[in-house]
Amino acid sequence: MQQLTDSTISNQYSLSIRINPDGFSLSVVDESNNLLSTKSVQETLTSLSAEQITQLIRKETQINYRSIHLIYESDVYQFVPIPVFRSNEAADYLNLQHKISKNDIVLYNYHPVWDTVNIFSIPKTIQAALSQLFPNTIIEQHVSYFLSAKVKTQHEEAVFIWTRNRMMDMIVFKKGKLYLLNSFPYQTSEDFTYNTLNVMEQLSIDSKDCKVRLFNAEKKPELKQTLGKYLTISNN
Repeated sequence: MQQLTDSTISNQYSLSIRINPDGFSLSVVDESNNLLSTKSVQETLTSLSAEQITQLIRKETQINYRSIHLIYESDVYQFVPIPVFRSNEAADYLNLQHKISKNDIVLYNYHPVWDTVNIFSIPKTIQAALSQLFPNTIIEQHVSYFLSAKVKTQHEEAVFIWTRNRMMDMIVFKKGKLYLLNSFPYQTSEDFTYNTLNVMEQLSIDSKDCKVRLFNAEKKPELKQTLGKYLTISNN
């Protein structure tokens, strides 16, 4: 990772840290969102204490930034409408779909534009380390970040897909309304395409009129190539 040590200059930059139980990655962008540097650290964070995690991440964050995004990657999440959400019942909502580990803490992200809230769990040690390093920064579950950072208000039918290693996150709009936020496993580009087409079929979405946007797939061109046989892929 490029060393950025001048605090006056670094205040022009934004830092994003994406964390999962197997490590974390950092990226720095300038005011025009141009990528300046990136670095990945492979480490089983769940086997470390909060202090060990703090020391590991602190080595990479010793300068000031204009803004910081903390993104926790987890498939243990549940979106619920804001009108029915009660913060003291967040764990109960999440338990309806997932089993929460005793070593995890439950957090949530509000999305008032979509009238929904994302409830998710994160290991207590990772949450404690991030809160110590960045006490004024909200930890975002990765689908929440995808929704807030990449998806603009829709007045049409559209499918947004964020690709990960063996997982795909889908956000679907139908007739301008948010219809689906979910993650699906895949092994091959054929699996990836099947999941997409199956969701669209289940939601009765016309593939000819629907815009499909693929994100984070630059290193997996086979996904776009196979999916493009059946759907039109729009530019991000």
